Amino acid sequence: MEALKKNQWAKLSAFLLLLVFAAITFFSAIVVIKNLNYGWYSQSGESVKADIYHETALQASSEIMEAAVEYGDYQDLDGSEVPKLVDYGPDEEILAGEKHAAGFGYTIFSAATQEGEERQAVRAVNASLESDPQAYTETFDHSDYRIAIYLKPSEIGGGLPAEIGAVYLSNSNIYQYRSYAIAVGIAGLVLSIALFCFLMASAGYGAENESEGILKILPLDLLGLVSLIVLYTALRFLRDIGGPGDNVERDIVPFGLGIMMAVAVITGFFMVFSARTKQSKWWHSTVLYQGLHILRKGGRYMLSFMKTVPLVWRTALGAAVFLLLNLMLVPMMYNNGVLVLLWGGLLIAACVFVVYIALGLKKLQEGGKHLADGDLSYQIDKSGLRWDLASHAEDLNSIGKGMSKAVEERLKSERFKSELITNVSHDIKTPLTSIINYVDFLKKEELDNEQAKEYIKVLDRQSGRLKKLIEDLVDASKAATGNVKLNLSPCQVGVLMTQTTGEYKEKAEASDLNIIMRLPEQELEIMADGRRLWRVFDNLLNNICKYSQPGTRVYLSLEEKNGDAVITYRNTSRYELDISEEELMERFVRGDSSRHTEGSGLGLSIARNLVELQGGTFDIVIDGDLFKVVIRFKTID
Repeated sequence: MEALKKNQWAKLSAFLLLLVFAAITFFSAIVVIKNLNYGWYSQSGESVKADIYHETALQASSEIMEAAVEYGDYQDLDGSEVPKLVDYGPDEEILAGEKHAAGFGYTIFSAATQEGEERQAVRAVNASLESDPQAYTETFDHSDYRIAIYLKPSEIGGGLPAEIGAVYLSNSNIYQYRSYAIAVGIAGLVLSIALFCFLMASAGYGAENESEGILKILPLDLLGLVSLIVLYTALRFLRDIGGPGDNVERDIVPFGLGIMMAVAVITGFFMVFSARTKQSKWWHSTVLYQGLHILRKGGRYMLSFMKTVPLVWRTALGAAVFLLLNLMLVPMMYNNGVLVLLWGGLLIAACVFVVYIALGLKKLQEGGKHLADGDLSYQIDKSGLRWDLASHAEDLNSIGKGMSKAVEERLKSERFKSELITNVSHDIKTPLTSIINYVDFLKKEELDNEQAKEYIKVLDRQSGRLKKLIEDLVDASKAATGNVKLNLSPCQVGVLMTQTTGEYKEKAEASDLNIIMRLPEQELEIMADGRRLWRVFDNLLNNICKYSQPGTRVYLSLEEKNGDAVITYRNTSRYELDISEEELMERFVRGDSSRHTEGSGLGLSIARNLVELQGGTFDIVIDGDLFKVVIRFKTID
């Protein structure tokens, strides 16, 4: 394949074959289209034959009428010109060879002056065919005259005038080769596409100086303009000859040449374009590029000077120049189209510049918004930004990098603290387990000293509290870092709330609390980890029992709102809540600031992290002494 790409004779042969196959494809398409237009693919042979006779007779009547009738200088009552029959002698022929055409005849009838008046035959050629039962007869009205055409099937082909016979043979061949045209057209199209692709792939390969000469000297955009002119000429030529319609034999050569010329121009241009593209020269070899290059070079000198001028003065200078140009052009624009166009171009340039500045500011605005939203890795795309816009974009990107570094250090510190808590908690667990075990052993001993028994109770209570604190520390660390394994599955929230509340019934009664639960009639299901969600409810109920005002009611509710399962826990605090919701959600923070009760301050933090890890939301509302927790999960339809 590589050898073929470099072989000039192979490419020349492919080019010529492409022209041939393209012409064949066009001719086949015309044959297929004409058969489709007449519906000849679905009609019977007799119906098609009648259509061919009709088309032949119609063409004959049109040519006879065109040659036999002329319009005089006088007009009818309605102002239209009156047709007049040309006076042909008996030996003269309207259609060449009509007197010797045994299968062709016609009769021209005069114009009818009154309605119902019988028309008179004014000229007849081979009129005897009218009475021949094997002859095809059809009458056509043209202007005020009527023409009857006679065609005899047995004589057709050798007994028609040259022009009329060509029409008949043309339509007959179009019908005869209708099936072949489809196969040939498809084959020609496939081969044309294959040859075109080969030429595009091989363009630029071969001789070192393949793109030398006039093709290299001529800029690509000028070459395209020349190609368009030649292509337009070819298309005009095809339009003028009308294409191979009624007479394929007559028009096939000029039409085929026109098609091949058009295909040659298109293929040639795209081959040059493909070669320049492979050499990365297509844009550089245009007049437009050269002009822009000169303007850009001059603009660089101007910009380097303008950079030394402060931004405010640059803006003022630009506005002054724009205003001065407008003041100069507006008075001179009266009846001067060139100056009007120049002034319009100036306004357009100003609008484009303003839009460019606006787009640059939009990029900077988006970059600032990303940084404000915490997307510190976002970098503003500086492509297309110039001057102070590019400088400001670089500053914002530097801010993002610095903030990202600071955040990374903060996250590193948080991870270190979480790992420290986990490791220290693990190290404390080992001796604590031994203490708890030995306390259990002492509890089983029969001691006579009552004071020693009290000491053992204190050890048992405090060691249990220490164990719970360590477990909370580990759970809080895992929940905060997302290092919790979740098994999400459909979960009935009301059932789980009922179970956890039942376990706290005695503890609530001991704290003199009245728990009121309100659940919907239809059970709500969410996707959650039942064990982790139970831990959330457990922490909330534990806090309620510890921090609620004795003798008050606690309200637990579950309801559906806009496709969400909304879980609400409300209670009245025993202590003054002089703390914000955000502070209360932090680790090691307790509503009981005086620490009269036992607790680590981790319960709410653990509950929130576990809810968010399962895709829910966890919010706290404090209104005076009223403490409310609202949890939301998406319900399962």
